[in-house]
Amino acid sequence: MTAAVSPTIALGGAARDESALLASAPLAAPTHKVRRGVALYSYQQAMMFDRMTLEECFEEMESIGAYGLEAIGQVFIKGYPEPSTSFVDEYWRLIDKYNIIPVAYTNFHDKYLTFKPQTLADNIEYQTRAFKLGKMFGFTKFRMLVGTPLQLLEAMFPIAEKMGIWMGLEIHAPTALNSELVKKIVSWAQQYPDIIGLYPDMGIFGKYPRPYNRERQIKQGTLTRETALYIEESYRKGVAQADVEKEVSKRKPKEGDTAYVATVYRSAASCQNPKDLIPLIPYCKNIHGKFYEMSEGDTYEDTMIIYPEVMKVLMENGYDGYVCSEYEGQRNMDIPDVDEIVQVRRQHVMLKRLLGV
Repeated sequence: MTAAVSPTIALGGAARDESALLASAPLAAPTHKVRRGVALYSYQQAMMFDRMTLEECFEEMESIGAYGLEAIGQVFIKGYPEPSTSFVDEYWRLIDKYNIIPVAYTNFHDKYLTFKPQTLADNIEYQTRAFKLGKMFGFTKFRMLVGTPLQLLEAMFPIAEKMGIWMGLEIHAPTALNSELVKKIVSWAQQYPDIIGLYPDMGIFGKYPRPYNRERQIKQGTLTRETALYIEESYRKGVAQADVEKEVSKRKPKEGDTAYVATVYRSAASCQNPKDLIPLIPYCKNIHGKFYEMSEGDTYEDTMIIYPEVMKVLMENGYDGYVCSEYEGQRNMDIPDVDEIVQVRRQHVMLKRLLGV
C-alpha cells in the first residue's frame, strides 16, 4: 500500500501491532451471525487526498478480516454518476481479488447540482438512478438517510420490489428506537420484509463524552484537566450532577469547568437502551458501526459508544448481518495527524474481541 501508515503503534513505550491481533485465529467458533465490514466513508479523507486508492481500501479491509463493504456512490465511483465500463470491470476484479462482499450502498442527494425545488417525481427519478448504480456494483441493500421523506420511501416500494432492492431507513441520533418513525417503518416491514426495514446507526448508543472535545478545550485554556477528569470519573460512577457541580464550584473553576459538568452529563441524552433493539432485530439487515475515537492502552475500546452491550444483544438475539465501521473522527481538521486506517484497525480489534471472530 502507498498510504503512509504503520500498523504498529507505540503504546506505553511498547510496540503493539493491530495487524497481528487481527490476523490471529478466531477466539472461538462463532455461534452467531454477526459479521464485520467497513464503510468506505471511513477512508474518505485518505481517498480525497490521494493517500489511498480503491484497491488499497479493499486490501486493507481484507487484511483486517472485514469483508463486508458499505459504500457511498459519490465517494468511490470514478466518473459518478456515469462510470465507464472499464471502471466497473476493474471494481469487480478487485472485489474478487480481495474477497470483498458488497453489503450496502448509501446515496447522498446531489442537492447542489440543481437549483430548483425537487418534486416527488424528481426524487423518484434520482433514487431510481441510485438503485441502478448500486446494483451495477453488486449492492441490493440501500441505506436511506435519516430525513428521507416517508412519501418518497413508500413511492419507491414498487420500484424496489421490481429491482430486488431492500431499503433500510437510517435510525440516527437523536431518533429513539421507540419513536413513531420507527413504529411506522416496522409496520411497513411486517408487510414488505424484502423491501423496507431499519438501518440502526451506532451513534444512538453514545453514552460518554469524547476525549477529543476535552483535550481541545484544555488546549484552548478554557478547561482545567484535573477538574475535567474529575467530572468524567464522577459521571461514570453515577455521582449526582448537583453534587459534582457543588464540588467544582469549590475549585475556583474556569468558566469552561462549570459548563463542562452539564456537557458531560448530557452525553447520554440520546443514548438508547440496547434491549430496545431486540424486537427490532428481525427488521435490520445492516448496522452502521459509527465511531469517533478508539482508546489507547493495552486494549482498544470505543471512548463514547457502548459497543459491548450492543454486540451482546445482537449476538444473543439472532441478528444476521454486518456491522460496518463508519469512522467520523477525521472531520476534525485541527488534528492534522489523525490516522483513519489505524483507528479502523483498532475498532476491529475490539469487534473481533467482542464477536469472537
